Amino acid sequence: MSRFAKAMARANRVLAENLADGLATYRRDNGETIEGVPYELNLSFEVYKEGDQLPTPVKAVEVPVSLVPTYQRGDEIVIDGKTWEVLSTLTDDGDFRQLEIG
Repeated sequence: MSRFAKAMARANRVLAENLADGLATYRRDNGETIEGVPYELNLSFEVYKEGDQLPTPVKAVEVPVSLVPTYQRGDEIVIDGKTWEVLSTLTDDGDFRQLEIG
């Protein structure tokens, strides 16, 4: 890994820890659990679905790809004792992934 890549990984980790809404637990459908995942919760994210002219509000959570490198529909994320089901991906820039939850 190059010096630049290491510096970017360190910067992303620091930003995620300091700007996050808190730490969550990510549970995969197969039972694997990832503790201490920094997250940002957005309960009023808007998306345009195919054929719609108006945005549809959805609930979304953003997590670091480095901690949750893969996901699938049916995984769960536990935030402050509330369990949310992962439905789909909304955005993914390679560093952070925004997931639709319900």
